Amino acid sequence: MCWEHAAALKEQVLPAIPGQKLYFVGVGTGEAAAEFAKQLGIDPSLCFGDEGGAVGEELGLAKGFKTMWNPPAVENMMARNDQESLTVLGEAYKNAADNIGIQNLAPKKIEDTLRQGGTFVFKGNKPLLAHFDTKVGDNCEIQDILGALR
Repeated sequence: MCWEHAAALKEQVLPAIPGQKLYFVGVGTGEAAAEFAKQLGIDPSLCFGDEGGAVGEELGLAKGFKTMWNPPAVENMMARNDQESLTVLGEAYKNAADNIGIQNLAPKKIEDTLRQGGTFVFKGNKPLLAHFDTKVGDNCEIQDILGALR
């Protein structure tokens, strides 16, 4: 789970869906997911680690070195955030690494870090939105998520 995207989901989507669930799934272990939840102030029961990438494989999420280089996405991320929010995210990531160690924060198989993510909205088992990130920072727009929830 992209920390920047997760923070936006927490701040903008969670308040808009009282009584509904929003799950966060990221590469790595359950321990890393719990630490992620702690650092971002998210209920840990909503955070899961996809150790080994089985969920990503099943969903057909993009992966590989070529998906990692995306200067326009980095520029967009910088435009979406001010220095304070980027500092808060950086400190949360550093605190997580300090608390459980970078080896425990990262997936056991380093190639799992080359997996892109996605955003999926369901009503029951009916998909309302499916966004597949193609490169780093290619996150689903928050307004698209909110629109699918209406």
